Amino acid sequence: MLPRPPSPISSTPQPQKSSSTPPVASALGRQAERLSVAVLSFLAIAVAGCPGMMPAPPIEPLPPPESGQGFQLKTQPISVDAGQENQDCYFFRVPASTDVFVHRVVLRQRTGSHHLNVFRVGTLKGLRGEDGEVVKGGNDQKNPCWVSSNWSDWPLVINSQSSDPGHETVDYTLPTGVAHKLAAGELLMVQSHYVNATTQVTPDSGEAWINFEYMPAADVKSELGTFFATNQNLRICPGETKFFEKVCRFGHPATVVAANGHFHSRGTRFSMYAWDETNGKGAQFYDNTSWNDPVMARDLSVPIGDKGGVLYRCEFTAPPNVCGNPADGCCFTFGPTVEISEHCNAFIYFYPRLSGDNFCF
Repeated sequence: MLPRPPSPISSTPQPQKSSSTPPVASALGRQAERLSVAVLSFLAIAVAGCPGMMPAPPIEPLPPPESGQGFQLKTQPISVDAGQENQDCYFFRVPASTDVFVHRVVLRQRTGSHHLNVFRVGTLKGLRGEDGEVVKGGNDQKNPCWVSSNWSDWPLVINSQSSDPGHETVDYTLPTGVAHKLAAGELLMVQSHYVNATTQVTPDSGEAWINFEYMPAADVKSELGTFFATNQNLRICPGETKFFEKVCRFGHPATVVAANGHFHSRGTRFSMYAWDETNGKGAQFYDNTSWNDPVMARDLSVPIGDKGGVLYRCEFTAPPNVCGNPADGCCFTFGPTVEISEHCNAFIYFYPRLSGDNFCF
């Protein structure tokens, strides 16, 4: 029996109603912006302890969509003790009596989030829940909410890794005529991961909001598809610099419209390229060098040919004086824990979504 939340986790149903820049070009600008935000954050922390100086304003909750334009999902406020991580899995039914077409998604998180992922629930293995239920994973990495094989065939809906000061909100409007189709009453899982340790800090409570806004069914020309890709064959030992590459094939011609990469603090660069069987690696369309606030590239238009795909590459450097797994020569291998393990995950958004879903493990 899964635990019920202390208070109901609400999704606000609404009846159906009738920025960004390309990443390779914008990565340097984003890094410069991040540096400016980091300087301002440092100053805010520095003056917080000075009498008469005001700390940075708290993050405001995300207002839900207007009546008749969509619905909102949200997580419960949580506290994360020093030196700990927290991962919880929330289950919601799409609060609609007919299928809906989502054209805009807005996500907001309080500072300290490692990731916020939304999946369509697929094959039920060790992780399951019904509308309004939450599996509290806490800091127990043996809990079903932490075990990635439990959602290995659950299609991605949306993701965000942005919660640094000034980057708490991701606002993504899909291309003209493209929408996420969500079935009436479809079961979704929202996974929220917070960290309060040495590499990432949660200064206050953890909490997240997600708005799904509709477009009229008559205006939909293509359904959005997604790839959740993960390379689990990772091993980086102290003092090593390595890279790992993997190809995910689409199986049909498509256009990539957004992308996001994910790794932990040993990651130094995440890149993605168009790929085809004849020429191999093609044009680069994604570049990111920040592990804790990675670029979410939007407004892309990357053509993928028949039998083509995406090649994604993760580069890592492990300093000589750090230790991942003491039982494995202090090396860092694939795993969920931010401090002692690594990831190499790609989140890819494209159209059209033809029959079936795409997975790349």
